[in-house]
Amino acid sequence: STHVTYEQQLKQKRSQRRIVTPIDRFDNGGEIKRTDGLTAADAGDSRSLQKSALTRSAPAALPLAAGGAATGKSTAQRTVAEQQATLPAPAAPADSPGSVVTMSDRTGLPSRVPYLIIGSGFAGMAAARAIRASDPLSKVLMIGDEPYPPYLRPPLSKELWRRKDDRVKAMLSPLGDMRRNSWLFVEPDSFFIEPRRLHLADTGGVSLWKGRRVIALDIADKRVTLDSGDRIEYGKCLLATGGRPRTLPVFDAAAAQSPEVASRTAYFRNIDDFQSLRNKANQAKSVIVIGGGFLGCELAVSLTEVAKKTGLEVHQVFKESGTLAHVLPPHLSEHTSKFIAQSGVAQYPGERVTSVDWDSAAGQVKVGLSSGRSLSADLCLVAVGIEANTQLAESAGLEIDPGDGGFLVNAELEARADLYAAGDACSYYDVLLGRRRVEHVNHAEESGAVAGRNMASDPADPDRKRSTYQHQSSFWCNLANTLAWDAVGLVDSRLETQSFFAMPPLASDDGAAGSDTAEDYQYPGVVFYLKAGRVVGILLWNLPDEIFQDKKAFAPSRLNLARKVLAERQLADPAALQALAREFDVYQTVDDDYQDLKKYMETKERQQQQQAEASATANSSGPAATGVASAPVPA
Repeated sequence: STHVTYEQQLKQKRSQRRIVTPIDRFDNGGEIKRTDGLTAADAGDSRSLQKSALTRSAPAALPLAAGGAATGKSTAQRTVAEQQATLPAPAAPADSPGSVVTMSDRTGLPSRVPYLIIGSGFAGMAAARAIRASDPLSKVLMIGDEPYPPYLRPPLSKELWRRKDDRVKAMLSPLGDMRRNSWLFVEPDSFFIEPRRLHLADTGGVSLWKGRRVIALDIADKRVTLDSGDRIEYGKCLLATGGRPRTLPVFDAAAAQSPEVASRTAYFRNIDDFQSLRNKANQAKSVIVIGGGFLGCELAVSLTEVAKKTGLEVHQVFKESGTLAHVLPPHLSEHTSKFIAQSGVAQYPGERVTSVDWDSAAGQVKVGLSSGRSLSADLCLVAVGIEANTQLAESAGLEIDPGDGGFLVNAELEARADLYAAGDACSYYDVLLGRRRVEHVNHAEESGAVAGRNMASDPADPDRKRSTYQHQSSFWCNLANTLAWDAVGLVDSRLETQSFFAMPPLASDDGAAGSDTAEDYQYPGVVFYLKAGRVVGILLWNLPDEIFQDKKAFAPSRLNLARKVLAERQLADPAALQALAREFDVYQTVDDDYQDLKKYMETKERQQQQQAEASATANSSGPAATGVASAPVPA
């Protein structure tokens, strides 16, 4: 409960503290994590530890502790006392380097922490979970400039626009039960320890310092300086600073000269931006979206939800020939543009913004385009991508990727000794695709987890070894049920592509019916991106990740199949690509066959159950039920 004080929570934890048996904890990658001496309270401090072996079938016998003797009993047969007798005494929290926190006498806030995470986004949260999983008594301090706990950003530009007001309000609240109220936040506020009480957490935990920004980083002294003037020393540090919206100089200049233009120019990155844009859009009569990439397209379509209620006019201006033209091949870009236009968005492709002025007579922002055309609107939304937050590089003397931006890190996501970077702000070396900087949620989560495990690594513990980042992250775009796709690898429209679609046949020479138009790409398909004769990227168009749909069974993943293809460095031979397309089951025949088989098995099961019930009824009735009735006795 959020109304329970920290002292009450601490008292409850101490009263419940007991030794549990050694548990083999399995993560998604199948790695075994030993947590000998973990307390029951520890297991509840991190969601990554909640799916423990206590809720699964126990192994035949527990691993013996040092000096233990085999008893010949199974785990279920051995008493708790017998199991505890084989365990070494748990180390005191103060003995763990990851649990020592020093507090400032002046401010009462942490002045030194074993683990420091700069940034409270998805990468930072994934790292905190990984640290806690590897070092259960660890104490982690996260510093973020937002007033919210970590949350998912993609729904801000998509799903939330299709929800009712009361539902949006509930989802934007970080209080209470996340399972009932919101899937937006990773953890509720009550999950995090107050920074002033981090040193009192005897079982460790994660503390979140909100509304603060790190403005300087001293690598030599392992110290950061906050905008409040506070200084914090660290043992290990992660740069998970994310990115910020890229601006356009023409809008910056106009906003500097005109407060009216400044108040009517919006950028989009966080929850506050979503709430502000939603309120302004509900009051506006027209809006201009600048940008034809992921965010620009998603917001343009989402704003049409407002248009259905208020009649809002939505315009979209982009410099490319089509929407999402930087990632999609021309035929899919054309299809996407037509879909967005049919949604009610007026599009202006191949246009650049050349001037921005305030029209006092109309009370609108006037935007001049490169073709000589001009547009006027109540609101302008600039969505032209993001750039990595690397401002700390100057004070820290860190190297920045000159091409894509981001802190340069090695394969272990380490920028310097005890200093790591993950998520949008890191430029890492991909052994398959070369140096990259990726701006998607899956990459943030996976890179944050690797960085966190490496931060908590221990050379003396074989279960806490350092690892390299080898994950091929995926990303997605979902504009509608008939326009959604997932992708893995290097997806760049400048590369050669080969596409395979389940569509109507092409028109034949004799005039027979056929089709090859942009509308045909509502059908499922797979696109291979080729470089130097090999497959370097795969896009799954209108194909679900699961090969077949079944809530009770785990289906093979198309995205994992795509990762396997990239890892094998598949040659770009036309025949081989055609065979690969069949493996992705573009026509979805596997799902059809599976559903038919499932129906058949369910029918057979019902028949067998009916036969069993009929047999049981017949046996229970006995011979009297089938005998001849006796004749009446005469009077």
